[in-house]
Amino acid sequence: MIYVLVLISALLSINTTHCWGSSQSNIAGDLKHDVNFYGKLITQQGQEYMVNNISIQGKYKQIVMYDKPIKHAEPALNSETKQLEIKLEVNPSTDLSNAGIDLSEVSEIIVPSPNTIWFYQKKDRQQKLEFIEVDVISKSNTKRSYLLERKIRINCDEIDAAGPQEKNVPLSALDKLIIEGYSAKISVSGDNKKCIQTTTCPNASPQ
Repeated sequence: MIYVLVLISALLSINTTHCWGSSQSNIAGDLKHDVNFYGKLITQQGQEYMVNNISIQGKYKQIVMYDKPIKHAEPALNSETKQLEIKLEVNPSTDLSNAGIDLSEVSEIIVPSPNTIWFYQKKDRQQKLEFIEVDVISKSNTKRSYLLERKIRINCDEIDAAGPQEKNVPLSALDKLIIEGYSAKISVSGDNKKCIQTTTCPNASPQ
């Protein structure tokens, strides 16, 4: 009898542990980033959205952008796609300098020429690596031009009275992304508690 009770207790313990682990995993998967960037998104078609939970391809810091070459080929019209193309002599991912951009340091991201494709193709019939030019304006009003992979998307939630609407905007559809601020979970000095502060608070910084 004692053996049966011990066995039942052990089984219950295992089941409880499994359920708790599953619950924790699901909750964690539904959470947004610890840092919530918010602002305005304007598309090439003229739509304007107030958005939050902004990220670029799921990232809000150390977003790799390649320095736009100063010397490059002239744009040429692709007769098949009817788009202007600029051929790169080197592969940006291996042969161009790059920067790790943090959204906390960005004021605006602008796509000046969405229909002009920069591409690298080592040999004919090999896959093309396609890029789009973006202008990044920092909080200190410094403007720098970079190349981003064409497949990159802007992830965010549209702020709507009916509830947040998840949006994924292709880079080629973006006109301007304005970062107005962010709220972040940070550690309180000398304590293990967490609190929410925004960029209006001097000690706020994304972790």
